[in-house]
Amino acid sequence: MHPFSILTLGIFVAGYITARWDLVTRLYELAIFAWENGVVTRAAKAFAALSVLFLAICAPTVLLARKETNVVRSITASDAADNG
Repeated sequence: MHPFSILTLGIFVAGYITARWDLVTRLYELAIFAWENGVVTRAAKAFAALSVLFLAICAPTVLLARKETNVVRSITASDAADNG
């Protein structure tokens, strides 16, 4: 390999490692900041509230849709029996 390309490759690898290390340290600092300011707790509370809201709205909707689907199926089956 040409000396220039070895030097270029070395500089690239060093820069890549430095950038990755900087990213890891910033993420670590962000995690500490979030924990100290209660972001994790607030996110968990919001997730729980949204889950309850989802279950309160979507679960009855699914049950109603299932019930209506069964009603339509039974009507269709009785019509088929009458015609057939």
